[in-house]
Amino acid sequence: MSDRTGGPRRAWIARIQDAAEMWIYALNERQHWIFRLYDGMNEAWARLVFRGVRRRAASFARELPTSETGTHLRPLAPADLDAFAALLAAFDFRYVPPHPLDRAAAARALRRASYLPFGIFRGEALIGYVLLRLFFPRRAVSGYWLLPAYHDTGVGVAAARATHELLRAEALPDYVTIPLDNTRSLVAARAAGWRILRSNRRFHVLRR
Repeated sequence: MSDRTGGPRRAWIARIQDAAEMWIYALNERQHWIFRLYDGMNEAWARLVFRGVRRRAASFARELPTSETGTHLRPLAPADLDAFAALLAAFDFRYVPPHPLDRAAAARALRRASYLPFGIFRGEALIGYVLLRLFFPRRAVSGYWLLPAYHDTGVGVAAARATHELLRAEALPDYVTIPLDNTRSLVAARAAGWRILRSNRRFHVLRR
């Protein structure tokens, strides 16, 4: 499903890129020390380069136009830790956020410089989580997770479209990676405006 063409040289570059992406993906899964080093360097970069983005993201909130009344998106703050930790603990599905789900990890996610965490709320109830990760040199990787009761309600697509407003205003390319067998998420991502940029043996890389 890769959209890359251009002869042997481009195919060779594509193979290297695919291998590098899968390597980093696997290191992240294992929390290997090489990934932790890479992640630490990216965190330091985010503190230097993305200060303005983080400041503006802290006031970004949107009502979500869905059939689920009263749904809205807003940044998560340290005061949301109890609700956020409870939400992560309820994620018992296969594809979860790129960090552990315990309370300590929830607290770290709320204070990381390279993370822009948003909550999806219905009324006062936290029903989902949006994570925008900021990467060197200037790009974002998006992720969206909802409680199973809201998987097919359109809430995730609405949240994705909302955060795209923020990333578009910041002129940040917006990527998402989706495992090859996660068909539901691929359909939702394409509905939200992402398009497949390339695919490797493990996942699709999409950009919007």
